[in-house]
Amino acid sequence: MVRTVLWLVLGCLFLPLMSGPAFSEDSIPLVDRLGLRTDSHSNACGSPTYSSLGRSSPFFTPTTPCTESMGEYSLTRFNFTQRREPYNLQGARDMPSVASQGGSSLYEASNDISLFHEALTAGVQMVYRDPFITDNSATPITNRTGAQFVIKGTTASMKYQAQYGYSGQETGNTAFTTPSDRVGGKLMWEWNLPLVTPKIELSRFTSNVEGDLSRAQTVANQQKFSLLWAAPDWPSLSIGYTRQQTDIFTRPDGPLSNAITTESVSANLSFLHGAGKGDWSSYYKTSQREFGENGTEEEIGSKMGGTLNLLEPVDLTPQWGFTRRVNSRGTMARDRFFAKLGSSFRVSPTSTLKPGVEFTRDLNRFDALRTDTLSAKLGYAYLAVDDSLHVSILGQYILNQRSNTSVNPQVYDVSLLFKKDVRDYLHLNHRQQTLSLKISHNQHVNASASQAQSGQTSAMLLVSIIP
Repeated sequence: MVRTVLWLVLGCLFLPLMSGPAFSEDSIPLVDRLGLRTDSHSNACGSPTYSSLGRSSPFFTPTTPCTESMGEYSLTRFNFTQRREPYNLQGARDMPSVASQGGSSLYEASNDISLFHEALTAGVQMVYRDPFITDNSATPITNRTGAQFVIKGTTASMKYQAQYGYSGQETGNTAFTTPSDRVGGKLMWEWNLPLVTPKIELSRFTSNVEGDLSRAQTVANQQKFSLLWAAPDWPSLSIGYTRQQTDIFTRPDGPLSNAITTESVSANLSFLHGAGKGDWSSYYKTSQREFGENGTEEEIGSKMGGTLNLLEPVDLTPQWGFTRRVNSRGTMARDRFFAKLGSSFRVSPTSTLKPGVEFTRDLNRFDALRTDTLSAKLGYAYLAVDDSLHVSILGQYILNQRSNTSVNPQVYDVSLLFKKDVRDYLHLNHRQQTLSLKISHNQHVNASASQAQSGQTSAMLLVSIIP
């Protein structure tokens, strides 16, 4: 499958090279069809921009998209970009996790061909991720490669799209709609009527694209139908139905180990007011397993939340809701209730204070067990106007209480992140020159004196110099 996708990519790229009777003297020159002609000051339809490397690049410099009119044939330019992800210690918990916090380069190439004005457009997108750190057990190059083909169009009232894509396990976060470690396609259609908009989406994706015999493989077929009702000055209401069939195999080309059929209906109400915005959503879902503990599992949930702008520098984000899960065998009955209140205080144009509190109650009615969790956090962020200095402080307190024990474990978590741009001191010709320092402390405290207390303090210093 991987080779098939790559051959299709090469075929789309080099198809214009195949000049034959169909491309006679009326055919468009190759450089015009690929959009690679060098523009002069008189015929340039877009100005070149500088890449993130800080210098002009003839291969990986994004250009302003433009379309050259050539009779009934129109082809946009190929867009080549290179983006190197900066290192960030914010999500690092220990030294082994630092390597996954940035440094890799992402190369992207895309092209759109207008087949019939806006009614039909064909496009191809390709990505390749070059890791910053490699070892002797490096994965195949196809595991860091992705390709996606899209045919889409719009009319006065309709939108439609068909796509097929391949995305390796290590492509990471890209602009692809094909998830990592997936290969498959999707069909979408929607009809914009005066007050309602129906939409249909059909998809099929297979995981474990490299055929790793040590991992399971899933094949997911999904059908989604939704209807959006929206009128001026009224809240918008959407309802939907989704059905997904997931087949799980012990390994590629192996026996079927499980088959799960999931059906769900949902409703969402969104409203907008001068003091903020909010939404309410509710759903009902059933799951049927064909293997193992076969039976039906039901889940129902509802959630309401929004953003309130009571004062100019203050934003409040309340949220509350519940979920309930039961099965037909009577061995599971779980409820969850939660309430959150977040806030953001813009102390100055460069400083923001973010306090918040959250309460969650989990009820296991089958075992008569109740678990309450209370957490409070306080965050502070400072970002200089010129992005030369970033300071982040986060403190968090978590209290857990269970009905079957008198011990109330508590967690204290504090972290400080300091990131400084040092290019004024190093004077190197590199895009990123930063000094980062992160100090964190985690403390577990139990109410019972007989239990040992545990704590951990760590400090990480990172000098990041990336071309």
